[in-house]
Amino acid sequence: MTTRLHRSRLAIGLGLGLALALALAALPACGDDATSGAADTVADTVLGDDAGADSVVAPDTGGGADTATADTAPADDTAATGDDTATPLPESFGGERPAPVFYPADYDAATAWPLVILLHGYTASGVIQDAYLGFHAAATARGYVVLVPEGTTDTTGSQFWNADPSWCCNFYGSAVDDQSYLLDLVAEAEAALHIDPARVYLVGHSNGGFMAHRMACDHADVFAGVVSIAGSLPNAVSDCAPSAPVTVLQVHGTADAVIGYNGNPGAYPGALSVADRWIAYDGCDTTAAVAPAVDYDGLVIGDETVPSTWTGCDGGAAVALWTLTGSSHVPGFSQTFLPAVLDFLEAHERAAR
Repeated sequence: MTTRLHRSRLAIGLGLGLALALALAALPACGDDATSGAADTVADTVLGDDAGADSVVAPDTGGGADTATADTAPADDTAATGDDTATPLPESFGGERPAPVFYPADYDAATAWPLVILLHGYTASGVIQDAYLGFHAAATARGYVVLVPEGTTDTTGSQFWNADPSWCCNFYGSAVDDQSYLLDLVAEAEAALHIDPARVYLVGHSNGGFMAHRMACDHADVFAGVVSIAGSLPNAVSDCAPSAPVTVLQVHGTADAVIGYNGNPGAYPGALSVADRWIAYDGCDTTAAVAPAVDYDGLVIGDETVPSTWTGCDGGAAVALWTLTGSSHVPGFSQTFLPAVLDFLEAHERAAR
């Protein structure tokens, strides 16, 4: 077991750290298929001063209401109290672990806004993950308030989320309680801003995907939906017992050599098993609607992504698996990928409890 964990740590560290760096370096050569917003900013963001994670100034100007559609507009809500538009918006939440907050250009306190939190992978950082996906610019342009927190650092100097006590990715026995930290971020945001509690989401990559699943398993009363890119569930079915239906999107490449598409016996289930388990947890119909293949990975020739969706779930939830045939642990996501992810989330609010 010790040897397996050592090899797993090495694989994840090398796989995500080096692969992410290589993918970021390669993105400018991908032309229009490169990740929207990331290619032009990667050199300054990743290779420059990482202190930006603690000093991002709100509001963000990466996009605004001009690109929002009727389906993505914030919900009307007359419950807001007072006129606090003159009060400076918070630049971060999280106290000693500050997570920068990004706002839609037209944010106002009279409307209820959706919140999405981005979770980085092991050895990565919020800054790197945000740049890789072009995340906060795209999400704020669609009307989301965005938080980009950082995990804590293990004894090797690698950032991680304490997602699964049985495997990923607290390899060195830290006592950090990341679940409470993320719940506190949501609570702070809801206290300081006008957040729609029915539209709180998580998007995570690799270790961040494991963490997103963990939060869905343990805090279904808080999160309407989660997206896991190359993450997985706890290995034991009994380690996930959601109290309510949660919308879940699993995105996974079949050529992932770090977190295998088919899983790792004794460590984590494969992508198909992840989907099957959420179908059972959410009480969904067991027959999937399989859409035509699309091109979400600019590093793979052709339409490599097969989207499968299970509906008829309790509480209006849905489960989806996007299988990226031939894609690695760090796909070269096209400009159409993140909008499709946001479309999926926007279609699923948390049912009234």
